Amino acid sequence: MKIITFSFLVISAYQFSSVDGTYYKEKFDSFIKTSAFSYYEKKIRPIADQSQALDVQIAYSAVSINGLDAAGGVLDIVGILTATWQNDLLIFNTSTDWNGLEGLLFPQDKFWRPTLVLDNSATSLTEVGDSSYRIRIDANGKHEWVIGLVASSACSVDVTNFPFDSHSCELIFTPWGTTSSEVTLSPNVTTVDRTHYSENVEWTFVSSSITSSIENNASYLTITIDLKRNPGYFFVNLIMPITVVALLNILVFLLPSECGERVGYAVTIFLTFAVYLDIITATLPKSTDSTAKLSNYLISMVILGALTSLMIIVSLNVYHRDEEAPIPPWLVKLSTCLHCKCGKGETKLASVAPSRASSPNPKLKNMISPRAINIGIGSRRNSFEVELQKLDGGKRQVPLAYHDKTPMMNYANESVYGDDEEEEIDVDWHYVSTSLDYLFCFITFWVTLGLTCFFIVPLALV
Repeated sequence: MKIITFSFLVISAYQFSSVDGTYYKEKFDSFIKTSAFSYYEKKIRPIADQSQALDVQIAYSAVSINGLDAAGGVLDIVGILTATWQNDLLIFNTSTDWNGLEGLLFPQDKFWRPTLVLDNSATSLTEVGDSSYRIRIDANGKHEWVIGLVASSACSVDVTNFPFDSHSCELIFTPWGTTSSEVTLSPNVTTVDRTHYSENVEWTFVSSSITSSIENNASYLTITIDLKRNPGYFFVNLIMPITVVALLNILVFLLPSECGERVGYAVTIFLTFAVYLDIITATLPKSTDSTAKLSNYLISMVILGALTSLMIIVSLNVYHRDEEAPIPPWLVKLSTCLHCKCGKGETKLASVAPSRASSPNPKLKNMISPRAINIGIGSRRNSFEVELQKLDGGKRQVPLAYHDKTPMMNYANESVYGDDEEEEIDVDWHYVSTSLDYLFCFITFWVTLGLTCFFIVPLALV
């Protein structure tokens, strides 16, 4: 019984659909031949009063952002553009025979439509749409034209805060070839629809707006999209390595002067900054309107790296000076002050050979090498002692003591003291080189810190 009932229903539905399909086909053919479609002309603007402007309402739905080329200033975006207008020349009535049918789909080439062009296109000024798209028409004359659009628009970018930058890009549409007295564009909604939007890994869709304007007797519709860059990739791969290299640039002064890699180390740091500068330059637009703070920071660090190499060369030149060469007094004073010993003791120049007349024992003059002795005044002991080590082939030690206040004689590794309480300071070219390293390290540290605070820290606060 169930099988018989099911077979009856299937046969009835097939007969009904065949009759209904044939019925609608005949009615549609009659409708096309007898209604407004029979005399419709698509070359005429679809408005009853031709002296009035036809208003075309626009809505836009964003699908995805393919990318924003900051270097080229081009926004690639995929979206859906919906244009609606009222056609006073194509209004028809649907009777009950149509079972409430209110809309029909026709190929877009069969009807009038606005010649929409992306005015700020980065590729070409061509009409949007394709012959495969259709126009939906309802009984009241309302036309709806839905267009899939892959647009490349010119976008003016400001990379001052790169990679924490934000940009406002525009899609500007205009009815090409018509004036504002003939066709005007107006927004159907004031924002971009993001119902079907897919997020971009590099750019965040912040906000949007849709406005219309009339300029030079032409109507324009502007879709503004605000984007913000996701800085994570550039922070990890650019900012952090650059900051680390900037700190390493300071450590070059901690290498001993005897090490032959000081200049090579400084030049390597300099070249590292130059490489990062080249990478960022390739990412940013070649324009003088705006310069990235990060780019300015790298330029400053490249200059600082060059100056660091110069300072290392100067320090090494001083370190390897001839020991017999005289040290300028101002350089001696600067060196002692950099060691925080200004005015704390008697300064002696170790590089200058002592006077042999200063020794009270004439036999001692021939026993002591001038380069091994430094002469000065001062001691915490009550007597002046000179201990000559390993004289006569190391067979004996010769102590000499003078109870009156006499000059003091020092070996390079030994100090013999007199009665004065002041501490003596040995100053030679190595001492001066070390002092200059202190000075250069101090300068480089504070300059690096100042540049980092001036250029990098404000980026994180944007």
